[in-house]
Amino acid sequence: MAIDPEGHAGNPGLPNEVRANIVEPFFQRLRAMDSALLEEPEISALLVNQVELLLDDIARGARTGFRTRTAPSRESLRGAAEFSRTRASRGIHPTETVRAAELFYETALPVVVRELLPATPSADQFLDTALTLNDAVMTQIALGCVGYIKFLREKLHSSHLDERHRLARDLHDRVAHEVLVAMLELELCDPLIQSESAVVRSKLKSAEEALKVALREIGDLSGELRESVSETDLERALTKFIDSTVPDRVRAELTVTGNVDEIPAAAAEELYFIIREAARNALRHSDPDELWITIRVTETLVQASVIDDGAGFEVATLAKTRRGGLISIRERTELLGGNPSIHSSVGGGTTVNVSIPLINWRRHG
Repeated sequence: MAIDPEGHAGNPGLPNEVRANIVEPFFQRLRAMDSALLEEPEISALLVNQVELLLDDIARGARTGFRTRTAPSRESLRGAAEFSRTRASRGIHPTETVRAAELFYETALPVVVRELLPATPSADQFLDTALTLNDAVMTQIALGCVGYIKFLREKLHSSHLDERHRLARDLHDRVAHEVLVAMLELELCDPLIQSESAVVRSKLKSAEEALKVALREIGDLSGELRESVSETDLERALTKFIDSTVPDRVRAELTVTGNVDEIPAAAAEELYFIIREAARNALRHSDPDELWITIRVTETLVQASVIDDGAGFEVATLAKTRRGGLISIRERTELLGGNPSIHSSVGGGTTVNVSIPLINWRRHG
């Protein structure tokens, strides 16, 4: 049976009977497997739609006689991304998609070969047909895994945010309260220690000042833990950080190229902490005169750099300790699927670069 180049009503590209010979057996076998993909109407509907889009991709390959490998359509990619997100949000593991994809391939290949190829296809025709079908199915599997990873990353980000807020509440409600009580107790002792020696009064005054400093530090830490880029945007959050943290003696400059709103909230939040940690390391350990922070956002990538002209250090030596902010920078960047690079030399300043792909965080289409 030859492919109808004009398509059929409601089923463009493949004849109705060809589609039925694939779709009906596929779903019968899927039901027999008690697939989790058929347990909820919304997931089932998305799967039905995705199967139809897969068949359209196969039809496009058939129009060229399967001579050239055809990429999945934009609609197919968009549908796969939506199916992946929804499935992940229901806690359905990607193995269910892999099982369904394998079953679809086993069901569709004999039908496609029988109905769309000559009665005695050549080896090349059969191979091209099999590879075209494989490409379409493997794209679904890949997007399904990417969607699940994205879901896990967002869930992890949400968990981190909840934990930071809990710590902030505990610092404010418990630790800060106890410090404040201790300060008040010392203040009540003021009349009682007037008769004591100057040394005793000095020591107690120093303790009181230390508690005041500790209370301010607790307040600052609590505020930082509550900060969320999602409540503002990355550029404004970094500007606020520079204004509140960088000393006046240090010349700090923030340069942003591209639209930071294109960075998904979870990735922007982690990127903020990466940049903040790199800048704090510079201010705390390198005593720089200048600090440059740059962010460049493209359609597929976000790149960030933190550069200082401070004292620098031996990267290899510090890396062996497996401690400090540099480890945090590396771990956060890798969590986002990115690559960090740290360059420094004694007396030569430090450059921290991170590059994070956005393709895995965005919707297709």
